[in-house]
Amino acid sequence: MLSLILLGFSTNKNFFENQENNEPPGRYLRPGEWVEMVVDATQSWTDTGLEVVAGQKLIFRAQGGISLQRGNPIAYCGPEGYPLKTVQQPLKDRNIGALIGKVVKLISIEKDEETGEEKRNEIEEIFYLGARREIYMPLDGHLYLGINEVVVGDNLGSLRVEVRAGR
Repeated sequence: MLSLILLGFSTNKNFFENQENNEPPGRYLRPGEWVEMVVDATQSWTDTGLEVVAGQKLIFRAQGGISLQRGNPIAYCGPEGYPLKTVQQPLKDRNIGALIGKVVKLISIEKDEETGEEKRNEIEEIFYLGARREIYMPLDGHLYLGINEVVVGDNLGSLRVEVRAGR
């Protein structure tokens, strides 16, 4: 019998600390293994704690509901999003509020000699997920989940998402 692992993530500070220490920032799912997590609609991106490999098949299933504008009953949607598209959302050709994912790959870290600030050079690939999707990961990197909207401060609710590694 499989046990349910419920993980609620937000931005993971340790992810960046581990990168500096050259430690693995997350874990990999073995074929058939799965985790369930909560994607909070008030956060831009939710850190899954997972590393992925280019070409790895992942299966996403989501349920729940969110409000894209707290107090507005018309602005409610599920993982497929609200049937409206805007130029400000990450994926312009998909419904606003839809469940999306992204893989971020760290290329290098540069340090400004004057200020001591670090600049992270990364590449990322954003993709649509909705309520159910099987997708091959576009590149090696760290997996994040989010809502297809940039103004998230007035949102309310969450989606429960199962991420399963394909066999």
